[in-house]
Amino acid sequence: MTPKVVVQIITFRTNGIEEELGELFDSLAKVHAPEGGWMLAIIDQPSAFGNLQQYLESKVKPRSGVDLPEVVCIFNDENPGFAGGHMKLYETIRDWNPEFIYLLNQDAHVDVNFLTSIVQFAESNPDMAVVQSRIMRAQTPDRYNSAGNAMHFLGFGFSLANGEVRNLLLTIEQQRSGLPMFYASGAGAMIRSSVLDRIGGLFEPSYFMYHEDLDVCWRARLAGFDVGYADDSIVYHRYEFSRSMKKFFWMERNRHLTNLCNYRIGTLFLIAPPMIIMEFGTLFFAFQSGWWKEKLRSWGYFWKWSTWEYILRRRKFVHSIRHRSDREMLQNMVGVVVSQEVESKIMMRIVNPVLAAYLALLKRLVLW
Repeated sequence: MTPKVVVQIITFRTNGIEEELGELFDSLAKVHAPEGGWMLAIIDQPSAFGNLQQYLESKVKPRSGVDLPEVVCIFNDENPGFAGGHMKLYETIRDWNPEFIYLLNQDAHVDVNFLTSIVQFAESNPDMAVVQSRIMRAQTPDRYNSAGNAMHFLGFGFSLANGEVRNLLLTIEQQRSGLPMFYASGAGAMIRSSVLDRIGGLFEPSYFMYHEDLDVCWRARLAGFDVGYADDSIVYHRYEFSRSMKKFFWMERNRHLTNLCNYRIGTLFLIAPPMIIMEFGTLFFAFQSGWWKEKLRSWGYFWKWSTWEYILRRRKFVHSIRHRSDREMLQNMVGVVVSQEVESKIMMRIVNPVLAAYLALLKRLVLW
């Protein structure tokens, strides 16, 4: 039978990863299979510590069809990043015609019902192209890592309810501090494969890492689909803040790239004033934190003609799939950044209120 769900995992050797992978695959061995069946597709990508081919061939492949579902492994000679790795897996499994593709991090483990719950939710909501699981912190399982992700209108993405204790007396909207979910985290999300051909595939390989999940959800929304959240589908993610902050170049470059590709020209013109001011703010932050070279590198990317050729091609494609306006997109964006490990008084007391007011004005001005 054709698998209904393919769970895609990128493996990447780091210190101590074998223990984390052992926990991941042991949790997957206990998973209740969805009615249509499922399988695992793994791509291993080399790192400075080598690769995991021997581990996967000796510890995981023998479990294929035994306590794990069918397992397919691909071994890359080079590392195309999170975006490129998942895109290569997607291209590989397309011939299997799965109904859903589930993206799962290697530094995670899952609840036994994580897959059946999210499939049932997706089947009950056919308008949703992407659905995220409830992602909790593996180290502190009572605290959220992500209850859905928010998008700031200037392109910043962040996890909602990050670090907060789950409170059963609160609705999910209250846990999110009343902020709307815009996109799903690539650490634990399921995508309807029939939608991907309509929105240009899964991830843009050029993103390498960061914002690729935001971009695919933005494209899905522009094409007329929605993004959902399945609270009964639980993933435990071994999230480490310092690991993410080392990738400052990719976060900044891809933030601007996503905005330039997906916003209409008129909207870009209207957000230019706060964007320029914020650029000086992020540059100051980068100097303080020692990441100024990465910040300048992100600017340097946009001084190449090839970058603008890509942006123009991408804008043309996005226009071809657009069924929703920027005005509709802005209704699901935010003007504040909250629930982050590093919070400054200037951000909370000045920047957030000013940008929230600017977004409220944008929602009135943008008519296209």
